[in-house]
This record gives sequence, structure tokens and C-alpha cells, in this order.
Amino acid sequence: MYRTSGCDKLACRDFSTKVFLGFAVAISLCTPAAAEPDESFRFEITPYAAYRMGGSFDEQDGAGRVDLNDSSAEGILFNIEANLNGQYQLLYARQRTDADTLGFLVNDPTIDMDIEHIHFGGTYLFGGDNMRPFIALTLGVSQFDPELPGTDSESFFSASFGGGVQLNASKRLGVRLEALAFTTFVDDDSNIFCSSIDGAGTCLIRVDARTLTQWEARAGLVFRF
Repeated sequence: MYRTSGCDKLACRDFSTKVFLGFAVAISLCTPAAAEPDESFRFEITPYAAYRMGGSFDEQDGAGRVDLNDSSAEGILFNIEANLNGQYQLLYARQRTDADTLGFLVNDPTIDMDIEHIHFGGTYLFGGDNMRPFIALTLGVSQFDPELPGTDSESFFSASFGGGVQLNASKRLGVRLEALAFTTFVDDDSNIFCSSIDGAGTCLIRVDARTLTQWEARAGLVFRF
């Protein structure tokens, strides 16, 4: 369905405020007593909330563009210990956002767009006890699904790279704070978001750019076992 306006900025600010207040409370609740013994854990599950920014598909001749609006996102991480400082990581991420269409459709409507990432990679944790900085790299597939009648979704190879810090890193319950970039590799000169209605095929855009990059800040609760 088309929408005539983008994200309600006041609602987005309220959402972000609630998320970070919630994690501030979580940090205070999960801070351990000094005498609490450390435990050894092999697995981590981290549901998270995030805010994602940027990203656009450019028409080859410069006549139009599809801009992805900034919005909230969410996902889950599953990590398995590989060694003292390394972890294997499986990632599922989802963003439900709006996309501004410029130069393609009558009145340049805003359309709904669902974006999903399924990635596998690893995390490297630097030394530390209660607080451990880390970097993470993942590779996988990204799917872009516009809510236009009869329009196909598009899947591309993608990667993510980022870093952050784990708080309460040696306890059963912790907090993960992270900033990262998703880079999607789009086939140059390819037609995307195509549909076939009554036997007539058409595509929304013939892309020019080879990559699409989005930036994300996230905060998650880490459950270890």
C-alpha cells in the first residue's frame, strides 16, 4: 500500500527514548555484586532493538531514485564460543520502513518496504572482564520487499561490519551495544522490483550503483548459557 507521508518523527523519537531508558535500567539491574563468582558460558542469544539510517537505489540515467527512510529495526543474534576471544555468529535482522520514490510514479508516493538480513560470521572480543570491546563481521543475503501490487522482492549478497562493547560480559545476563554498517552488493545495470500484471512486465528501476549502505545503532540484552 502507498503512504502519503514518511515516518512520524515524534513517534520515532519517543520509541528511541523508551528503548534506551529500558536498556539503562537493564544495565543497572544486571550489574553483579563484587563477590559474585564468574561462570563459563558457551552460547549467547541477543534480541535487540536498533535505529537504521540511509540507503538508496539510483536510476541508471539519473532520472529517479528510491530513498529508504530512517526507521527503527530489530533482530536477534546467536553466538557460539569458538575460543577464548572468538565467537561464531548467526544474525537475523529486519527493518520495516518507508521508501520515497522520486521520478517513477505519479505524485512520487511513499511505499512500504520490508528489509531482511540473514548473515553468518564471527565476533572477536578484546580482553576484559565486566566490559569487553568487540568487532564483528558477517556475510549473507539481504531481501528488499516493496509493498507494491504484483511486485517481486529482490535478494542480494550483503555484508556487515561493526563494533561495540559488551557490558556484564562474564555473567549470565548482559548488555550489547553496537554500531555497524550493512552493505548490499547490487548487480550493476540490473532491473529490480519488477512486476507482471495482465501479461505486461515492467520494472520500477534500472539501478546504477553497485552498493547500498545503511548504518545502524543497536542495543540488546545478552542471555548466556
